Amino acid sequence: LAVCEFGPLNEWMNIYWGGAVTAAAGCLVFGALPRLRKEPRRRDAVLLGAGLGMHLLTRPYESIFLCLSAAVFLVRPAAWRRLARIAPVAALAMLPAVALTLLQAKAVTGSWTTIPYAESRYQYGVPTTFTWQPNPVPHRELTTQQRLTAEGQAAEHGDEPETVGRYLERWGTRIRFYRFFLVAPLYLALAFFLPALREFRFAWVAGTVFLFSLGTNFYPYFFPQYVAGVACLFTLMAVTGLERLSKLSPEAGRFIVLLAAAHFLFWYGLHALGDKNIFLAMRPYETWDFVNFGDPEGRVGVEHRLAGLPGKKLVFVRYGELHRYREWIHNAADIDGAPVVMALDLGTENERLRAYYPNRTAWLLEPDAMPVRLTPYREEKPMFEDVR
Repeated sequence: LAVCEFGPLNEWMNIYWGGAVTAAAGCLVFGALPRLRKEPRRRDAVLLGAGLGMHLLTRPYESIFLCLSAAVFLVRPAAWRRLARIAPVAALAMLPAVALTLLQAKAVTGSWTTIPYAESRYQYGVPTTFTWQPNPVPHRELTTQQRLTAEGQAAEHGDEPETVGRYLERWGTRIRFYRFFLVAPLYLALAFFLPALREFRFAWVAGTVFLFSLGTNFYPYFFPQYVAGVACLFTLMAVTGLERLSKLSPEAGRFIVLLAAAHFLFWYGLHALGDKNIFLAMRPYETWDFVNFGDPEGRVGVEHRLAGLPGKKLVFVRYGELHRYREWIHNAADIDGAPVVMALDLGTENERLRAYYPNRTAWLLEPDAMPVRLTPYREEKPMFEDVR
C-alpha cells in the first residue's frame, strides 16, 4: 500500500520539492516510539534521535509538533527512570543534525542563529511570514522576477490581521489536501479506523495528525510535504481500518486492497506504456500523481546542448517580463569547479561575473522564448554614449 501511494507515481519521487526524506524521518520516529515504550533500549533511542534529526534538517518548524507528539507518547509517571536512561542517547543521535544546522547558518549568513531561510526573507521578502506576523519587507533592490514572487506571496499572506474565523476557514479548505496520503479506495477503510480511537495509541495517532494540521495552518501556504513526517501514520490508519473491516467481512477487506492495487497498476501502466495522446486525454482525471512526460519546457534539450559544448560555460538566464516561479538557475555545490555556471542576467553587471570567470565561454539562455533559446552571449552596450 505504501508503494502504491508513495512509489513511482508520487511527486515526492519525481520532483526536488519532495517530502521523501521527511517521511523517512517520521518512519524512524514513529517506529521507535512503541518499542521504547515497551522496553527502553539504546538502539531504539538512537533511531528516535536520528529520525528527529532528519526531520529537523528538512522541516525545522514542524519538528516542534513531532517532538511534542513523541513526548506525549513516551512520558508516563511510572516510566520516568527508564526513559531518563535513554534520553541522553536520543539527544546524542540528534546532535549531528543540530550541529549541521548551526554550521550551515554560520557559513551562509554569518550568524549561528540566523538560518538561510530567515536571511532570504530579510533580503528578498521570500518566503513569506506566519499569518500572525506582518508581511516581510525586502531590504535590497529586487529584479522583476524577484518582485513578482514577493508580491505573489504577500498577496497569499494578505494584510488583514489573523482572526479565529480566518484561521478556521483556511484550515477547512486544506482538509482536501490530506487525500494525498491515501490511494482513493483506502478512503473506505478510514471509516473502520474510527472505533479504534478508544485505544490510547490510536487516539494518539489521530491526535498527532490533528496537531500537525493545526500547527501548519499558521503558514499561508500548504503543501503535502509540510506534514510528510506523519505520512506513515496515514498508512497505519488505513491498515488498521482494513484489519477491523476484515474481521467483519474478509471479502470486503480483500476487495479494497485489490481496488488499491488496480488503481496503481492502471495509472502506472498508462505512464509506462501510453503515448502522448493518451496521457493528455487522461491527465484531467489523474489525482495527485506527478510524472514528467517528455520535455515540455525544453530543459533537457538545453542541458544536452550545454553538455556537448567544449570547455566550461557561464550561462546568463534572461527571463521574460512576466516570468514567475519556474526557476531555471541551478548550480552544483562546487560552483567554481562545475562545467556549467548559471546566473541571472543583470545587464551591464554581467561583466563583473565574466571577469571572475575569464576562462568560461558566455552564453545567453532565454527560457521564455518560443522555443527556448540558447545563444552565444554578447556584451550589451549603452544605447546612448557620453560624447563629451
